[in-house]
Order: sequence, then C-alpha cells, then structure tokens
Amino acid sequence: MNLHLKEFNIPRKILKWGDSQPAHQRQHIGTHIDCYNLSSIELPSEIDVSVIDARNIAIIDIGILDNISIKKNSFVIFRTGYLENYGYGSEKYFNSESNPYLTDELVDKLLDFNVKLIGIDLSGIQHGKYHVAIDKYVENKGAYVVENICNLDKVGSEFKSSLKWIQFEDATAIKVEIETL
Repeated sequence: MNLHLKEFNIPRKILKWGDSQPAHQRQHIGTHIDCYNLSSIELPSEIDVSVIDARNIAIIDIGILDNISIKKNSFVIFRTGYLENYGYGSEKYFNSESNPYLTDELVDKLLDFNVKLIGIDLSGIQHGKYHVAIDKYVENKGAYVVENICNLDKVGSEFKSSLKWIQFEDATAIKVEIETL
C-alpha cells in the first residue's frame, strides 16, 4: 500500500500553482520530507512504522503515547483523519486555524525515543508561524517531518515500509514515496 500522494491525487489548481514556483517550493506539494536547514538526508530504505490514531483530537499532546511502545530509529505517523475526510488541497485541509497539531512536549518525547521521522496526514505537525520553526527544530535533532501522508485508513498500527526519495540541491522539501512491506 502506498502512503504517499500520487499526482492524480493532487488537485489541478495546486499542480498549476507548483508549476509557477521555484523548484524548492514545488517540492512542498504532496507527500514530502521538510528539510529547511538543507541538511543531507540519510535515512534507511526500510523503516519500522507506528501509526497513532489522533482522530478527533485538536491538541495532540504527550498523553497520546500512553501504552504505546515507540521503537528507536522508527517512523511515527499521526492519523488525524483530515486527509481522508476532507481531501488534499481542500480549504478545510489547509485551514491551519482549525487543524490539529502536535505539542512541543510530544515532539520532544518522540525525539527522546530517537525516532527518525514524524509524520502526519496534514500539511504540518504545527501550523502558521510555528510550522517552519518546528520542522527546523526536529531537523536539528537529526530527525525529519513528513507531511501529507495518505491511506492511513488502509493500514494497521504497526508495519515496515520502504522509503524512496530524491533530494534536489537547495530544496527545502523532498518528495518521498512510502510503501508498506
């Protein structure tokens, strides 16, 4: 099962906007890894994944990890239900004022577990003026944020996945393909 948006899943208006942008901006369309610090990403081609159900939770805090085991060097994805319920590119999907977000304490706890990737089925783990700041913070700690993950309603809570990406010079985002194994 693929967990990345394919071009046919992306509304035409967003693709058209992307065509008018510099290459580094275009990479922020669809499923991608944010790398605002322009670090050279080194990830395994296969990784353990945990999907945490965060549907109907506005502020996703550290309590969500109660009774959940997080593996070192893993990929933790939060399923808010926004992509599956509202669709990528919709006004509701991109309305950062009403979208759920991860607290700083939760992000720090995940980094304490040495996760490599923190993912979400939204356009960011935090929004507005906090979006880029939290992505840079996570990157400075040796991990990365993956945005716009799809098909979380079709997978279990734990599995292995393969990762494929191409990093363009000076791009602040890297398109990523995520496939379950």
